[in-house]
Amino acid sequence: MMPPYYESRFVRANHPDRAQAIWLRWTLLLPTPGDAVADVWVMVFDPDGAGNRAVKVPHPVTEADYLPDPWSARIADTEIDDMRTRGTLDGAAWDLAITPGDEPIVKLLTDRAYAAKFPTAKTQVRHPLARFDGTVTLGDTHVAVDGWRGSVNHNWGSRHTPAYAFGQVCGFDGHPESSLEVVTAHAAVGPLRLPAATLFVLHHAGWEVAVRSVLAARHTRGAYQPFAWTFGGRADGFEVRGEISAHPRDVIGLTYTDTNSKTKLCHNSALADCRITLSGNGVDAELTASRRAMFEILTDDRHPSVPVLR
Repeated sequence: MMPPYYESRFVRANHPDRAQAIWLRWTLLLPTPGDAVADVWVMVFDPDGAGNRAVKVPHPVTEADYLPDPWSARIADTEIDDMRTRGTLDGAAWDLAITPGDEPIVKLLTDRAYAAKFPTAKTQVRHPLARFDGTVTLGDTHVAVDGWRGSVNHNWGSRHTPAYAFGQVCGFDGHPESSLEVVTAHAAVGPLRLPAATLFVLHHAGWEVAVRSVLAARHTRGAYQPFAWTFGGRADGFEVRGEISAHPRDVIGLTYTDTNSKTKLCHNSALADCRITLSGNGVDAELTASRRAMFEILTDDRHPSVPVLR
């Protein structure tokens, strides 16, 4: 791996019955200019209880080991693979067993796009409907994780997408085997920021409804602001309409460093609400996820109601 390059491997999971979630992230950053670094992030969303907490601990890149096969990452005394994550670092400790489902990897791009230089940011969901069991401790907050539903994820590329909204649902209310990945993104070619394109992959009732290419995205739409997002489109004989929203109390503010060493602000909620309507091919369904969807916005602007925790 040569700079500019970044790679993130992360897991997230939600409590089955209450507004509580965890998000753990391993990020390798090889910028130009700047020094390489390997960061471990631990975040707990608990606005109705102990409060939202976040910690990020940087390490020398010599303490990181990322493997493609078997898929795994280690940074200092922390590690992640498809079946387990555990670790200790300043202010945090965790040990989580991961039980993947039978679902295949979710690809939000075409195979051709994954192999090409553009888009500069790639993402996949290795396990969209995984089970998590174990414990997470962050400061004086101790979280017992018992049968939580979540995902195992992999992002990489030569540059972050300059501005985007990203959403994920790992099981809808009453439809635990349905899932969603969606992004409305402003990619860039050099200094030129392109118009937004909306891509999505929805799995429901044995159907996959997907738009994975910029060409196909001419049949989609999406518009977002902190913290409301509407999107939709036509694909595979279906019409999809969706909205994702979050209350500022359910959002954590974070700082992302890109491969050009410049920083962006990430506003992330693992407790967003999502509503999807799906029609076509004999299907007429409404799917909801109540305070269990992920909603992330990458922006240059700080939101006055969301403290930047790290």
